[in-house]
Amino acid sequence: MTTSLPRIFSEIAAARTKNKKKELLLKYDCFAVRQILKAAFDPNIKFLLPPGAPPIIKFQGDTNEPNPTYLYFHIRKLYLFVEGQSPKNLTDMKRETLFTDILEGIHPSEVELLLQVKDKNLKCRGLTFNLIKETFPNLLP
Repeated sequence: MTTSLPRIFSEIAAARTKNKKKELLLKYDCFAVRQILKAAFDPNIKFLLPPGAPPIIKFQGDTNEPNPTYLYFHIRKLYLFVEGQSPKNLTDMKRETLFTDILEGIHPSEVELLLQVKDKNLKCRGLTFNLIKETFPNLLP
């Protein structure tokens, strides 16, 4: 079974040493984890979305799911919200609507993680630019 992204970052935050954090990053290494790390720590990635949480109209994710993995499916869509990668014909209103649609379809813990990434404020104790650069040398500039 796939481990949820919030659970992965929670486990990394709980690790007591830099080596243990690095070991966990390598253990859970996959496209989604790398995209989260790149989006959160790469200074060249700028999101074309307002800071903070948008008003979510309806929530469809299962709040009782102990290991939600809805966010994995949506990671490949992050480019839609990034400066220089987003299609030129995508209006701000449409972009924000697409982002809100993603948030409405994932678990609350995943919403929190995705908003932290968007705002470049990933709350994961001990997870730093240097640690990520050391673990995945080609991921960050």
